Order: sequence, then structure tokens, then C-alpha cells
Amino acid sequence: MSELQRLVLLVPYLRAHPGVTVDEVAREFGVTPKRVLADLGILQYVGLPGGFYGDLFEVDLGGAREYGDIFVRNVDALGRPMRLGRDEAASLMAALQVVMDLGGDDEGARSALAKLEAVTSLRPDAVEVEVATGDADVVAALKEALADGRVVQLDYRTGGRGSRRRAEVEPARLRTDGGYAYLDAWSRTRDGWRSHRLDRIDRVEILDEHVPPRDVPASLDTWFSDAGRELTVTVTNAGRWCADYHPTTAVERVDDGWRITFPLVSIDWAARLLLRLGSAVTEVSDPAVTEAARSLAREALAHYGGVL
Repeated sequence: MSELQRLVLLVPYLRAHPGVTVDEVAREFGVTPKRVLADLGILQYVGLPGGFYGDLFEVDLGGAREYGDIFVRNVDALGRPMRLGRDEAASLMAALQVVMDLGGDDEGARSALAKLEAVTSLRPDAVEVEVATGDADVVAALKEALADGRVVQLDYRTGGRGSRRRAEVEPARLRTDGGYAYLDAWSRTRDGWRSHRLDRIDRVEILDEHVPPRDVPASLDTWFSDAGRELTVTVTNAGRWCADYHPTTAVERVDDGWRITFPLVSIDWAARLLLRLGSAVTEVSDPAVTEAARSLAREALAHYGGVL
């Protein structure tokens, strides 16, 4: 059990067991009495939104340390029905709109949206959702194929303005991630699960063959999973951070620092990454990316009268 899980469970437990001892709590949660006292110290700064007097949980930490029993106050709010705030309601309405955009006029989503509109001052059209779903005909064809369980043939681009490819796939689901809509499908062409960004699919042809039963993975690698190229960059220790903030296919320790390989779907993205890394870069595998970075640097310096 993680610390966060323990703290979440500890508050209702203490509310239901007033006067419970530190040792009893330690046995119940499988930790030491010292850890229980430390958790109580954290709970003093936890409570309802606002963080003002009367919002935070009140923990008699001194009594727990001196006498060994625990009393908490101001935790009754945990027993009240949860209410959606304005921001939460707007987020939920936005999510429901995405469901309806990708899944069609779903009755359950439409009913929930109407109820939210009735109990809040928000209208569905007051929440603007921007999801890159691509061509409407492509989305419609994929919805039809999914509904009928049919295999499709895709014509798609391998990233932005990348090369065009064709693949025969077995559609499994449509979903969104990071502002983009994806098709998760078993690729017969590549013999594996793939995620295709809908805005990169140019054409869908529904075939006569039906999709055989398959177990769909709970999650797929959607970060540039359809990239057709890779970029390898060698950086000093100062540039190691980029492997933690971007999807990678390999990270290797070398004498001068780190050799990091990224899926490459955009020359512009890679060029901007090089500029952020600056002098930490010692080697780049793709000359086109290097030249693009130089071009961006020249444009930037031109605003300051510099020359590169």
C-alpha cells in the first residue's frame, strides 16, 4: 500500500474509531507506530478546499504522542454526498461531448449531459472541446467498421507530413489522448497492435472480412507509436533530462554521457528539442534535424541582429 493510499484510508478509519490507539492503527495498516505519528502530522495539513481555519482536519497530535490514543475532528464532511463544482461539471460535460463526437449520439451520454445542464448554469455549447479527429468521412467509416466488426484498409501518413503508407487492420476501439483521437487496431501488415492518429488517416476502405476475436490490451503506446523513423542523440549528463520528458525507444550510458533514441515523427519537434538541449548535445544521427535546428537558430538570432 502506498503512502497516498494509506492516508486516504486513514481518515475515514479514524473517524469511525475515535480514541483508537497508535499501536492499533499501526497493526491495522501494517506500519510502525512512528509511521502512524508521521501520517498524523501530514493530516494536519489536509482537508476541504480553501485551506482556511475550519477547512483542515483537526488532529490531536500532542495527545497521540503523549497518551497513545488518537482523536480527530472536522472530518464529518467525508460522510456528506459529494457535489460537483463548476469546474468539475464543465470537465465532465467536455468529456461527454468527446464521447458523443467519437461514439455517436449515445443515449446515456446525451441523458447525462442534459442532467448536468439542468443542475448547473452551464450549457453544452458553453464548453468548447478541441480534439484532433481528422476527416469526418474517415471517422464515420471507422465507426461503421467498428459497429459491424469489419476489417479496414487504411491510407495514412507516418507523422505530420511524413511518407504515406497503407495497412490492413482490425479496428478495436476509438479513444482520445492528449487532445488527439486514436484508432487502436491489430495491424495485419505489421503483425501487432498499433495506435493510429485519426488526423493522419487519409482514407478508409471497409473490407468484407469480419474481425476475429482478440484480447485488446488495456493500454497501448500512443506516444508516436506510428513513427516510421528514429532519431539518436548523444548528450552530456546535463541533457539526460530529455529522456524523462519524451518517449524513447532506447537510453544507453556512454563514455561522454547518454545516447538516447526517440521515435521521430516531426523534424520541427526534433529541431526544437536540440535547441532546448543546447551545448549538452554532442552528436545527432540525422543531418536533416541538425540543419533544421540551425535554421531555427538563425531565425531567432535574426531578431537580435546576430549571425550564426
